[in-house]
Amino acid sequence: MTTLSTNAISEAETSRRRRLFKLGGMASVAALALVLISVRSAHGQAPLLQIIPLAQGFSSENVVNLHVNGPSDALTADLIFQPGGETGWHYHPGPVVVVIKSGSLTETHSNGCVTVHPAGSVFFEKADDIHNAANQTGGVTEVYATFLFPAGTQPLIPAANPGNVCRP
Repeated sequence: MTTLSTNAISEAETSRRRRLFKLGGMASVAALALVLISVRSAHGQAPLLQIIPLAQGFSSENVVNLHVNGPSDALTADLIFQPGGETGWHYHPGPVVVVIKSGSLTETHSNGCVTVHPAGSVFFEKADDIHNAANQTGGVTEVYATFLFPAGTQPLIPAANPGNVCRP
């Protein structure tokens, strides 16, 4: 009888171990599935911070002054110039950062000299500089401009053509 009891206990113990092993295996599979689902869900969610570049440019200028006295407003605008489109003569009461996304922009300065800004470039306009910007290409030119200006004023103020001729 002792042998039978030992065998019965041994079979019961083996059966118990098999059930625990199966249960542990199923728990491991369930845990792995949960991990995979949570990883997948995490990848499907938007990150807490996204930086989406709209346009980027390069400038070789060593000193940039973006100073505005007193309370100020800021405006970032997407300017789309059709072929032949222009701003007209104007000035800004504060500095402007301009990034050329596509095409090129021809800037005529108050002294009559011209600067062509190609796609991928950035330039800075100082407050009160009279100028005109135009698309003299056969295609569309897209520009992102960030205007900094005294609160309550307009970012672009029309001006008369100074009529100067460039003397390099």
